[in-house]
Amino acid sequence: MVFLGVGGVGKTTYIYRLLGISKKPVLTRRPRWYPLYADRAVIYLVDVPGQRAVEVARGYYQAVRAYGARVDLIVYMYSVVEPATLDALFEIHQWAMGVPAFARILVGNKRDLAEEAGFMVEGDGAAPYLGVLKIYYTSALKDDAASLFRIIAENLPL
Repeated sequence: MVFLGVGGVGKTTYIYRLLGISKKPVLTRRPRWYPLYADRAVIYLVDVPGQRAVEVARGYYQAVRAYGARVDLIVYMYSVVEPATLDALFEIHQWAMGVPAFARILVGNKRDLAEEAGFMVEGDGAAPYLGVLKIYYTSALKDDAASLFRIIAENLPL
């Protein structure tokens, strides 16, 4: 499973929450993978770094080459309070289409900040262009790990 999105959208925070790591995430400088042990299975979570879309795309290809070409799930992630992070996913998607994936989902993160600000950038209009069928809105900081895991689990192949 690969997490794609520009810097600051919460990819590493989401992964840390899934893994039960309580420390503050550090800046991801190169693709990193983390094993998540769940119900007699191992799910490999790949965190792709990059502040700009082209950096994320390059990191994605590095990760695929380093960890194998089979991608069960791409998690496109953006910040629901920063419209530019959703726009960047279109460029990332153009690159990501070059590697087959079983499924793609869209996660609008930082729902807690959107509630405070009183506005939220929804991804419904972007979803068809990104090849995703399901959209989720989360707060990687505030949602419990079980609900974050359910999003992943229901989209992985059996």
